[in-house]
Amino acid sequence: MKDYHQVQKDRKKYHIQPFKNTVHRSSLIAPMMTGCDTWISFINHFLIKRGYKSVALKLSAIDDKGKLLDSRTLQIEEPKVYALNLTDIFKSFKVKNFLIDFFSEKNLFVPFPAVIVSHMGKDFCNIVHSYNRILNDSFEDDEINKNQVHESSIDLKIDKEYDTFFNLSSGIYDLKNENIFINYEKKKIKIKKKLKVSVPRLSYKSFYLSKILPGNLDEGVIKIKQPKQSMFYGRLLAGQMNKKTKAFSANHSYYVSSNKKEYFNSSESYKNYPYFKDFINRITMYPIFSPSKLDVSIKLFNKNDVFISSKKTISSSSKQALSINVNDLVKSANFKNVTAFTVIVKSQKGKIPTRVNHQLIYGGLDKENSLKSSIAVSLANDDRFVPNHKKGFIWGQMINNKDYNSKIGFCFYSSSGKEDKIKIDFYNSNGYLKTIKHNLHPQKSLILSANKIFNEKKFDFCWYVAKCERHDLSAYSVHVNKKSQNSSGEHNF
Repeated sequence: MKDYHQVQKDRKKYHIQPFKNTVHRSSLIAPMMTGCDTWISFINHFLIKRGYKSVALKLSAIDDKGKLLDSRTLQIEEPKVYALNLTDIFKSFKVKNFLIDFFSEKNLFVPFPAVIVSHMGKDFCNIVHSYNRILNDSFEDDEINKNQVHESSIDLKIDKEYDTFFNLSSGIYDLKNENIFINYEKKKIKIKKKLKVSVPRLSYKSFYLSKILPGNLDEGVIKIKQPKQSMFYGRLLAGQMNKKTKAFSANHSYYVSSNKKEYFNSSESYKNYPYFKDFINRITMYPIFSPSKLDVSIKLFNKNDVFISSKKTISSSSKQALSINVNDLVKSANFKNVTAFTVIVKSQKGKIPTRVNHQLIYGGLDKENSLKSSIAVSLANDDRFVPNHKKGFIWGQMINNKDYNSKIGFCFYSSSGKEDKIKIDFYNSNGYLKTIKHNLHPQKSLILSANKIFNEKKFDFCWYVAKCERHDLSAYSVHVNKKSQNSSGEHNF
């Protein structure tokens, strides 16, 4: 884990000297999973945002021993979405993992590419942005791997129908008889496990918590410490799986900062999120932040009315997660026109931690036991670095499929300030599709449905590019399978 304040300092240096410590390779790893196809999708932001006319993309298929099976190289040159079914491209091989590399003679700036990995199954489509990569050099390894911490933000559910899993990925070196440490806590229950694991290079191993922990556990706090790996940055892919159908909904894990004292100069953090009235809207916060005691409340907006929920408290020493059902708050306030809600977190004493993370959970209303999306997000703070004259420029994916109720919500981080006009360009695999312009009020979100934007009959991974004058524009996409109600979602780049 890299220190947050060091991240801020490096961002400032980059804006002053954009050609210092330049990045010319950007990578990720995508796993092949049982019962589904592995896709990657991205818009050519290299061209659309930076004007780079040619970037090389190399796809490599790796077997279960860490050996190269085959590779393909593509030139990324067109202003369109590149949606690649890796399973189909390498269908003649028995693939375990995919290594994806972008190369450019010009500065890519960010070593993590803006790519969504999608696993498309019979009744689910799980999406997650790139979350692990091979590091570019030993100097980056010095910086990235200086502090090793536990990983968390794993929504736990173990019963007759569902299990919770995580994937441990390996980098360019084999993992040989290494340790994984797993801690579970809920109220007075404490469970500690140590596992020995060996994984070939450029591979992964799936672990199912029903085989490690007692059954019928939920709402507890799982913390997992991975083996330290040279030249590799990796988060866990973790989530819930239907034992019968093998459908899953998973996202990347997040740092545990409980032993790291790192704070903003203020006592409050916040963030605004879309409210989808025909979906479940919930947040779950885990006690994984720097030592502190926090009060959490939700603010709702309904025309000229404002509702602020009662405060709920969570501390870094809490033994269970804090969960808030926003739909219940909307119902209790008797509000009919809510399109956004704000999460407000205040430190009871002193400054607020830099990393206040939580899960933004959206999902279908029809089936209580369906898989819900769980998007890892962090709160904003007025003390964070914002370059002068920065404007809103974001992009991301939403799926277009007749079997899914697919939506996207645009909003600002802050519910204060002036409204602004946003311009949203939509693209698919053929290129530019259409533009939507809309005035966005900071206490509302703009919610769009895929079947209103695209031709619903044609399946595609579609992307948006949104711009405005305000620097704090954000977007969240979510899709729900109409039959199974299995859901997944992601935030913007």
